[in-house]
Amino acid sequence: MINVKNISYQISKKQLLQNISFSVKSGEIVAIIGANGAGKSTLLKILCQEINPTAGQIFINNKITNNYNLGELAKLRAVLAQHNTLSMQFTVKELVTMGRYPHFKHRPQPNDVAIINQTMQETGVFEFAYRDYNTLSGGEQQRVQLARVLAQIYDSPNAFLLLDEPTNGLDLLYQQQILNTARKMANKGFGVVCILHDINLASAYADKILILKNGQNIALGSPSEVINCYNIHKAFNINVQLMPCEGFNCPLVVPSFLSA
Repeated sequence: MINVKNISYQISKKQLLQNISFSVKSGEIVAIIGANGAGKSTLLKILCQEINPTAGQIFINNKITNNYNLGELAKLRAVLAQHNTLSMQFTVKELVTMGRYPHFKHRPQPNDVAIINQTMQETGVFEFAYRDYNTLSGGEQQRVQLARVLAQIYDSPNAFLLLDEPTNGLDLLYQQQILNTARKMANKGFGVVCILHDINLASAYADKILILKNGQNIALGSPSEVINCYNIHKAFNINVQLMPCEGFNCPLVVPSFLSA
């Protein structure tokens, strides 16, 4: 479990996050949604230990994250950043192999090679294995990066996958493919934290949704509990309508196109 307890973050006098608490269990997807500037990416950076919180603590499997060394953390959580640019030439397989670096010293072992190939298969990039990464489309590159982070934790029990807007700028097919992969990882027992802009995608794939506004938690619960007109208006300052959809565990959110 990831257990976030009373996390706050302040720069100078500006409070970016205030007393955020939630948990992520193995086998669970938690989506974080909110308007631009709500604090979503700041929260994920704290979960990744890219920045330190001003107050509060984060536990992974009942141990404070600061008490793990970098090698241990690399096997417990993997991060798919929002932007992944490369100035050097790497083949797809070389890039995915980087995800296994915490698991071997000099060269990948047979188990590592098997995992590298498996994650490329699962993300649909195996056919690009020897292509230059920079020659791929944006959607293909994102799937390669996903294969890399999956390879990092693929054989690590109780590990977590942190995704920062993984569907941003992608077409519908790639959005579905990436989130389907996240769902499969959760079904295998991994925990997933995912920042999303699309409320309906969050409702379709997440077990729990955390809604942020101005760095504060305004709602936390299952999609059916927190996705309602009141919370969406409060978070995004827009009026919406909820439409039932067969086979969907939560009503679809549709803008009403009325003034807020």
